[in-house]
Order: sequence, then C-alpha cells, then structure tokens
Amino acid sequence: MKKIYINGRFLTQNITGVQRYAIEIVKALDKYLNEHDLKDKYKFEIVCPKNIKQKIDLKNIKIKQIGNFKGHLWEQIDLPLYVKDKFLFNFCNCAPLVKKNQIVTIHDTAVCDVSYAYSKAFRIWYKFMYKVLTSRLKKIFTVSEFSKKRLNEYFNIPLDRVEVTYNGIDHMKNIKPDENIFSKFSIEKNNYVLAVSSLNPSKNFKLILETAKILPEINFIIAGGNNSTVFKEQGLKITSNVKFIGYVNDEELVALYKYASCFVYPSIYEGFGIPPLEAIYFNCPVILSNIEVFKEIYMDNVLYCKIDDCNILKEKILLIFNDKMKKFYIIEKEKNLVDKYKWNNIIIKLIKVMENR
Repeated sequence: MKKIYINGRFLTQNITGVQRYAIEIVKALDKYLNEHDLKDKYKFEIVCPKNIKQKIDLKNIKIKQIGNFKGHLWEQIDLPLYVKDKFLFNFCNCAPLVKKNQIVTIHDTAVCDVSYAYSKAFRIWYKFMYKVLTSRLKKIFTVSEFSKKRLNEYFNIPLDRVEVTYNGIDHMKNIKPDENIFSKFSIEKNNYVLAVSSLNPSKNFKLILETAKILPEINFIIAGGNNSTVFKEQGLKITSNVKFIGYVNDEELVALYKYASCFVYPSIYEGFGIPPLEAIYFNCPVILSNIEVFKEIYMDNVLYCKIDDCNILKEKILLIFNDKMKKFYIIEKEKNLVDKYKWNNIIIKLIKVMENR
C-alpha cells in the first residue's frame, strides 16, 4: 500500500478559489477511492496545522493535525519533517521548498502579472518560492493553458512538465440555497446584477461601480470581501443602487446565483475564475471581461466586455434585462460548459501520477 500525504494547510484558511479547488479535489478523491476499490492500494492522509477552520466529512482519507507552527512556518518546517520522503500533494500554490518528492498546483502568476495587487513582502516570497519549486519539481499542476504559458514565460519551466487540471463545477449540486439572505439584506429576487469576489484590485470592481453610476435604475449586489471602505479610500463613489453584503456562505451564495438577473465578473487577471462557472450552473447569464483566460475557459458561451469601458458593460447588462429571448439564448449556450468541468477529471490525472511513480 502506498502512503500519500496531502498538504492540508488550506483547512486553516477562508475559502477562495484556491481553497475551493483543494477542498473539492479531496472530496472527489475520497469518493473515487471507494467507488474504484482503491482503498487497499493507496492510503491518503491530509496533514494540517492545529488551527483548522474548515471541516470536511471524509470516509476514506484521514485528517491529522501536527506541529507547533502555523502558516508558512508550519508548511516549511513541520510539514516536511512529518512527511519525510513520502509523496506529497500541495493544491494551493505553496509547498515545502526542501522537498523534491511532491507535486504543487500553482494556480496563476498573479504576483508577476498584477504585482501591484500584493504587498512587497508577499511578492518577494511567492516569486522566490515559485522559482525554487518550478526548478526542483518534475511535475507542476496548474488550472489553465493560460497559466501554463505564463509559468513557462516567467520561470522557464518546460511546458511538458506542466499539467493542466481545470477546476470543476459539480460541487454546486449538493448545496441547498438559503433564501433567508433576501430578507436579511432586503434584496428583491430576479431584479439585481450580482458580483462575487474579494476586494483585490485585480478583480476590477471599479468598473462595476462606474457602471452602476450610469445605470441608476438597476440594483447591484456585491458579495465577498469585507466592506466598501476599500473603494471609498480609493476615491470611488458608491451610489445608492449598490449594496455590499460582505462574506456569504455557500448556501446564501447559491440563492444569490439562482435569483440574479445576471452575473458580472470583469477581472483584469485570473488563473481560471470559478465564480462565473458557479453562476452558470444555476442558469444565470454571465458577463465577463475579455481577457485571455476567460476566452479559453468560457469560449463563446458567455457575453464579454472590456476591462475599462463601463458603457459596453452597461450595454450588455441592459441587453439581458430587456431582451428575454437573448437572455434565454445565452443561458442555453452556457449549459455547454456544465458537463465539461468536473472534479473527477482532476482525480483521474492524480491517480495517473500515482500509477507512474
């Protein structure tokens, strides 16, 4: 029986796209081991620090808390000391620098492409870590052909050493909507534009606020991040038709997707972009920025806008609000994407890596 470890630091973090990737892979792997009778061939163990935030119900994968450190120190000291020479999967960009027998998923090269969105210390550490990992490891995972190309350009890692493992969407089918969120924040169903993300500058919420200003008759709901002070500090005006509701849980988020008139995600930069795919799962028309990675992932199945033109975004929003036939057509096209992106596709690649070791 092969013993394989999984870096479980993601269980101590709030859920963003990177943590979502790790959690859903682990869930899918747990199920796959049982369905394909691999429990006696592979023994997986998630190793994590003691400050766990996220709970996962697993039947075939053990979770073990170890060490005395937290964060990066735990990852660089406690984790490799415990795992030793056994194989280790790392799903969230970071991995122990001293270890060779491992695979890491590097989701994007945002610290290089949109460095202004991060602190100096963050940029220095991540660039150094990526340089070491891409030079030492035989295989790197990433989440799009776009990110694969950028890893090659910035860190000179040969393309044949980078494996693309697209994100999945099928986790949404198990989440029941919590519609109490509508009364909680006085939101009218089927009458709002939804945006979901952190308040990172690369998410381009500035464009949404500018568009809301020239569309006073339409309501905008922004979920995620902490509050609106970030925008106020940047001198951006928040009009009365914009409502910040902060962090929402999965059940509340599903309800928001289900009843949104459309979903807007005008990012300047992404490695993949899970939220639009989640919105699509609930038959919500999606408008994305016309950046390269979105064209790869979503192809011609969604509407696109420019990252710096609020008039174009306004036009696309009004098209969805005012033309029922066009809205229906967009929703039907988007359905082409739901079956393409499944977490099991990644598990098959993980098992293949195991078979070849």
